[in-house]
Amino acid sequence: MPLRKIIVPLTAAAAVLAVTATAAVLKAPATSPPASPQRLLAQHGPGAAIMIAAHRGYWRGAPENSLGAITQAVTHGAQIVEIDVQRTSDGELVLMHDDTVNRTTNGTGRVADQTLAQIKALRLRAGLGGGQAPVTDVTVPTLREAMQAVQRTGTIINLDKAWGYRDQIYDLLVELGQLDQGLFKGSAPVAEVTAFLDRDPRILYSHVVDDGNAGDIGAFPGRKPQAYELIFDRLTDPQIQPAAVVKARTTSRVWINTMWYGLAAGYTDEASLRDPALGWGSVVGRHGADMIQTDNEDLLGEWLKARARGQQWPVVPEGTVRVQAEDYSTAGKGVGYYDTDDTNSGGAARKYEGVDVGDNAGAIVVGWIRPGEWIRYDVTVPRTGDYRITARVSSPYKPAGRFTLDFGAQGVTAPVDVLTTTSHDAFTDQVVAEKRLSRGTLSFVLRIDPAAYQNFNIDYFELRRP
Repeated sequence: MPLRKIIVPLTAAAAVLAVTATAAVLKAPATSPPASPQRLLAQHGPGAAIMIAAHRGYWRGAPENSLGAITQAVTHGAQIVEIDVQRTSDGELVLMHDDTVNRTTNGTGRVADQTLAQIKALRLRAGLGGGQAPVTDVTVPTLREAMQAVQRTGTIINLDKAWGYRDQIYDLLVELGQLDQGLFKGSAPVAEVTAFLDRDPRILYSHVVDDGNAGDIGAFPGRKPQAYELIFDRLTDPQIQPAAVVKARTTSRVWINTMWYGLAAGYTDEASLRDPALGWGSVVGRHGADMIQTDNEDLLGEWLKARARGQQWPVVPEGTVRVQAEDYSTAGKGVGYYDTDDTNSGGAARKYEGVDVGDNAGAIVVGWIRPGEWIRYDVTVPRTGDYRITARVSSPYKPAGRFTLDFGAQGVTAPVDVLTTTSHDAFTDQVVAEKRLSRGTLSFVLRIDPAAYQNFNIDYFELRRP
């Protein structure tokens, strides 16, 4: 299996995603970029630069849909930041994906039933939220605040869930002088969209296309959308057929989402980290995407740079030993592993053995971990020296789990409490130990604490020279 991309270990605060985001407005860079997001958006067809859209902002460093997530997404390479809009009971537009505040804040109830003051009294949960995600001191931003946060950067804000508020948003963008920074989106009938676009030639719009409205591609009688956002769960869907993509690229950009399964027929961010041909490489090379919405904007940017240079990607640094969690010992039950039952609950790899191996949106992981289980790994250490040992883990729970790594004669690590990442699909590199290892072949055993609650996934381990 191709190597997966290294994720730089986070600080403890960032790893639990409990970052207190600032609401500071980003300052324009000292040197202007080669092309503004607006100029890039106006380009389409073969040769157009690929644009990066950050899904709900950079939620790995700040709560989703927060001002910090928006500004960090820009610094991590996004030209477009996707946000979600809801309206309060007193008519104010705020950023919230769900129609309730339950998942992402310390409050409860529908956004539409609460005033702006009530919404502002809440605090956002870290990362992707959830009942066990830490509560930060970050408040829910208004759309006005979000637009002002990017006013000096030219960054385009993709307005999801906002079509029903389009007239109010249009007035706000005109007032702020930022109509060229708001990208409306929707899948309303062509006539309805055309009527809105005819209101002002400066309006930016992306048309969402799935199986039900595939015929909309090329059907706009006047102004064309800046992009067609293609949603497809099978490569047989009409909207992703070559002729449809060519028609879209004739007038507009082609936007494809790679966050999870169901959006682009199995092409995902996590699959891309294993091998770009499983995700980003195919949506660009085979399906003509020149806009990609991602949860990994910095890594997508790295791949695009490597692609432009004709370089292989990802590359594990020399001297680093990466051990995929599913590549455990082949010695068999009782020698190579102990699992509480003989069923592979995930079946994503080595399906006829007892270790539970699952597929998390393209990441192949060991999951369904239970107290008292253990797994052996056999590795070759290239040279004697000090190594930093990390594990790429995910869990929405707190506590999430506890384990040690047993290196036999070379010692056992201190117990490791698995970090809360706010989702099973949100992985982070967690430092396990600093350890001196001898050159040659060795085995280590992942030992799951029999007395602790366990509910986490492991993607891989790394032994890396500091």
